[in-house]
Amino acid sequence: MDFLEVKNLKKNYGNFSLDVSFSVAEGEFLSIIGPSGSGKSTVLSMLAGLEKPDDGIIVLDGDDITDKGIRDRKIGLVFQDYALFSNMNVEKNVQYGMDRKKLGKRKDIKAYTEMMLERVNLSGYEKRKVTSLSGGEAQRVALARSLATEPKVLLLDEPLSALDAPLRKKLRSNIRDIHNRTGVTVIYVTHDREEAFAISDRIIIMKDGHIVEDGTPEKVYTRPSSSFAATFTGDCTLLPASMFMEGKQGHIFFRPESVMISDEAVNPQMYSSYLVINNVTIQSVEYTGSHYLLCVEYLGHYILALSLVKPKKQIISVMINKDSISLM
Repeated sequence: MDFLEVKNLKKNYGNFSLDVSFSVAEGEFLSIIGPSGSGKSTVLSMLAGLEKPDDGIIVLDGDDITDKGIRDRKIGLVFQDYALFSNMNVEKNVQYGMDRKKLGKRKDIKAYTEMMLERVNLSGYEKRKVTSLSGGEAQRVALARSLATEPKVLLLDEPLSALDAPLRKKLRSNIRDIHNRTGVTVIYVTHDREEAFAISDRIIIMKDGHIVEDGTPEKVYTRPSSSFAATFTGDCTLLPASMFMEGKQGHIFFRPESVMISDEAVNPQMYSSYLVINNVTIQSVEYTGSHYLLCVEYLGHYILALSLVKPKKQIISVMINKDSISLM
């Protein structure tokens, strides 16, 4: 049985309609990605109880929580801006929302607070003012505060979007590490596809209020089921299948890293595991720091390829690994 079940959850806002169904296993790290306005944050708001769905049900650990209040759901939420209380120090922020009846004595509350801060690598920060914290430290205090309520599910709504790129990379690893140590079930909303691929067990892609892709990061990236999912999750090439298979409908799909280049013409018989295309014309070459991203033209269509070396000629050959090609 799934730990969290979302069944036919619906919400209408004039010209926008959301309708989703999905499930999450206990301890799973699920990321929801999609363009702005696709409904990602709306899903989180309904799960947290901040918005009421027009229809559908939410079942958590066998309990229907669709109509329950925010505090009765056992769901934690970390907002994009962290929503820390500036008039409280770190300790008081973490203790906000704790079940004091359950913890009992003051020393137990203090020890529990210290344990929560240790989990997010902020030991010794108890008396710090939250206004003195860096963006990364504030984000971890917000995480500790949510974890202190002992949620069954932790929701994170683009928690790293306000931070610069190097800090985002560091903190996304921290978030995954916290998940691994606590075992809490996480639903993570982000617009950053690289972030989602790096830390997720599973990824859902949303578009126009609907789920259009659901799978492991590897499956979503290498074998997307639609052209939207393919292009949204990274650089790729889509070519008419009829160019290579007479009468075949649809497109062939592959990623730039599946393509090799050669400055010389290539004999297809010598590379049977590759789809060989000779005499393609380079349209652009971009140096990214670790490799070159090439855009080449073939019969009016464009192919993206990665190369560790800059090509010496304008007319080259490309070899596409057949195992990496999928039809859609």
